[in-house]
Amino acid sequence: MRIHALPPSLLILLLMLLALVSGCQAKPTGQEAASPGAGTPPAGAPQAAPATPAAAAPSAQAPPATAPPPAAPAATAPAPATVTNPSPVTPATAPAPAPAGAAAVATQTSNWPGVVADVTEFRRKGTTLTVRVVLRNQGNVDSEPDVHYNEVYVMDLGAGKKYEVLKDEKGTYIAALRSGYSNRWYEKLAPGASYTLWMKFPAPPPEVKSVTLQLPGMPPFEDLPIQDS
Repeated sequence: MRIHALPPSLLILLLMLLALVSGCQAKPTGQEAASPGAGTPPAGAPQAAPATPAAAAPSAQAPPATAPPPAAPAATAPAPATVTNPSPVTPATAPAPAPAGAAAVATQTSNWPGVVADVTEFRRKGTTLTVRVVLRNQGNVDSEPDVHYNEVYVMDLGAGKKYEVLKDEKGTYIAALRSGYSNRWYEKLAPGASYTLWMKFPAPPPEVKSVTLQLPGMPPFEDLPIQDS
């Protein structure tokens, strides 16, 4: 009997079958493939509640930052405070400058060279009449007026009454006097110089509004209006 050789392809197939059979026999006994229902719990067993999906984690992306409010405008610097003292100190008021010269009520030229006499006050107050006379040297040489008060008086021509310069209890005239004299004034006046004489008389009655003043060395001042205080 003649044995024919197997074709190579059949021989390879047989070898593969033998290898498969040998692998199956080498598997440990008792190890079985898990049945499809192995993971299913027995009937009647409480079933676990389905897991609640975890709450969605807040987005990791931070919300857009809110722009900070605009900065408050810089405080306006307060106006400089006016410092008020509890007891304000009032600065001393400077005395008003003396007027250059009182207005003359009447003016007369005199017999003394260059000297002019201005009556600047002829004021009645109560029972006294006060008279001021400014002697001014308008010439260009020295002059020396000389007044004796026994020659000075006020005359009320309407009543025919004469008022002489008042005297004190010692017999001294109440008037501008030369030092050392009780009845006289005299002074050397340089060009441009002046001097104010003053004297007091008994006041005429209130109804008398003007009188005549007589000074030595000059014409009388007639109808001088009396200034009442």
